[in-house]
Amino acid sequence: MTDTQPRWSVRTSLLLLALGLSSCASTVAPPASRHWDCFAAADALERKQHVVLGVLPNVYFIDEDKPSRIEDRLLHHKVPALSVAVIRNGKLDWTAAWGELEANGSRAGCESLFQAGSIAKPVAVLAALRMQQEQQIDFDKNIETYLTSYHLPAGKQTDQNPVTLNNLFEHTSGLTPGGYMGYGPGEAIPTDHQTVRGEPPSNARKVEVLSAPGSGLAYSGGGYTVAEIALQDRLHKPFEQLMDEWLLAPVGMKQADFTQPLPIASQEITARGHVADGSAVPGGWHNHPEQAAAGLWASASDLAALLVEIEKAYRGESRVFSQAGIRQLLAKHVEGHAYGFRLVGEGDRIFLTHYGATVGYRAGMTLNLETGDGAVFLSNSDNGADLGLEFLGAVSRVYGWPVFREIRVERATQMPEVLQSLAGAYTFAAQGWRIEVVFEGGRLAVVFPNGDRYFMTPIQGAPLEFIHPDTAVRASFDREAGEVRIHLYGQIGLRQAGSK
Repeated sequence: MTDTQPRWSVRTSLLLLALGLSSCASTVAPPASRHWDCFAAADALERKQHVVLGVLPNVYFIDEDKPSRIEDRLLHHKVPALSVAVIRNGKLDWTAAWGELEANGSRAGCESLFQAGSIAKPVAVLAALRMQQEQQIDFDKNIETYLTSYHLPAGKQTDQNPVTLNNLFEHTSGLTPGGYMGYGPGEAIPTDHQTVRGEPPSNARKVEVLSAPGSGLAYSGGGYTVAEIALQDRLHKPFEQLMDEWLLAPVGMKQADFTQPLPIASQEITARGHVADGSAVPGGWHNHPEQAAAGLWASASDLAALLVEIEKAYRGESRVFSQAGIRQLLAKHVEGHAYGFRLVGEGDRIFLTHYGATVGYRAGMTLNLETGDGAVFLSNSDNGADLGLEFLGAVSRVYGWPVFREIRVERATQMPEVLQSLAGAYTFAAQGWRIEVVFEGGRLAVVFPNGDRYFMTPIQGAPLEFIHPDTAVRASFDREAGEVRIHLYGQIGLRQAGSK
């Protein structure tokens, strides 16, 4: 899993300095060669304290919920560690970290490494942008121009409409959709060629051109692996070396690394992943040989340095990226995305946002190019997305952002017999979905095909409106001509006859 695409188990996306308890004051001495100090600008302390002490749940019940400390929210969500960075006016404002690299283990620090998931994708794109600036590649050329060790199988591409780096990076290549699950400790790691061909020991689908290039947006991790092969074929170096030379070192991302598996020397400062119940991922993490799609290890400071450099380039003040290149890259929007970045907000208050998810980790980063404001969060838990969004919400309130605010609702009361009358199996004919609505323990729950159970809370609004407090998923019901309908994810499902 390497992306927060809409799916049943996660909100559509797939989105903290503790006073006296900063994780930088670790009881375990970090390696002397590492820089472990957290950072704060001279005037940032008050802003930081307001964020740290003012965290609200993503769904805020009016007259009920109170602001919490970030440490309390870590405990609530069963997240062992959170590392963050905040950017203000194009400069790093502060960094902080809380918790432990693994449950009951060493303290996390501001330079601790986390898996960044799909945030690897924009990092790979930006490295390729520099290559294009130096005329090493051309985003608009047929990808076969650069592929020598592998070639795409015949599909919906043509000589007149070929697959290019441009549409591979945009997710408009028409290639096999989906992400990657990675490989656990002891599992054989496939080569890039085995991955794109779907050959053992790869656990991925074969890459094929299933739709005409440019015909629509469809997330494809396989597309990034094809680009990874092409860049290596063109420049004759391992991918991790290309990323270090073309992006990580020039930007100053000191801890970041695309090496897979992660070097032993880095593992002492690396956060171990944890699943939703709080238990550790066996072996600590999954390896991701699909480096361009999901293979980035980074600290929050690393990703903040990248965002600062992007903003500098947007203003024409970067020595790494050209202003024209960055503006061109971000000017082309496809269904609310720009090369994988989600465009959150409106007008000149748009935040370029990207999330990442691998087994045991959740990450996010966002940047407003006009104001130079942004933030990063990294966590070592499958529950980290909710906590990360709460952090972004706290930053938004303190720094006056128009996005990432909590959803404010008012609780309503529904009689048990009303809730019972809504139970049953619902089908969404147009989408091919089927869900169950059950009445358990005096509450209504939506049961998704993967087994996730969302216990819903009645709220004020429509007569039969509900919300899931943890994910903000809303559902409402109505009755028409004797039939019961559910409104969910913007779609309408019909209760099957006799399914109460």
